[in-house]
Amino acid sequence: MELYNSNTMPLSNDPIFREIQEKVIKGEPLTIVEKVKNGRDHPVKELYGYQLKPDHCYRAISAELFEIYKKQGFIYGYGSDDEYQEYVENGKVFNNNKGVDWYLGGVSLKYGNYDKIVIECPADKAYFTPAFDNGCRLSADPTVRHLKSSGMKNPIPITMLTNVFDIKKIQEQQAELNKEDKLKMR
Repeated sequence: MELYNSNTMPLSNDPIFREIQEKVIKGEPLTIVEKVKNGRDHPVKELYGYQLKPDHCYRAISAELFEIYKKQGFIYGYGSDDEYQEYVENGKVFNNNKGVDWYLGGVSLKYGNYDKIVIECPADKAYFTPAFDNGCRLSADPTVRHLKSSGMKNPIPITMLTNVFDIKKIQEQQAELNKEDKLKMR
């Protein structure tokens, strides 16, 4: 199994966007214009003490969708033509934005809903492909990349998942621990 790794993937092919990524990596401040151009999502690379792996993909979904995945046995998309493709038109590269969305090396917790589940899967090149521009355009963190998996033709088997995080349950456990700590301090 050959895996993608967010720490070794090339930066953006666009020189302007690559310059923004290099500033982020160096910890340099961005101008307002650069902040607007940088990715819209701010993924996390740790979940309640668990360090997310740079060679694994993560997807935040609802508990309901996770139950559907378990029942089907695969991480499916929504249509028979739900496959990610890049194409060139008049010398410019475009994509159809189809396929199943994942983050490599991190997860954006704004997806899913109140009963959020985060799934983890090795970033096997047989199942994943970087989205537009090396997966650089969606994440504000250049070490977290946007990858796509096949919606229908080559869906990821549920057996490939290495971790499942029930965020609501973790938050409830954390709140209980915090309550116990406060009681101990009295």
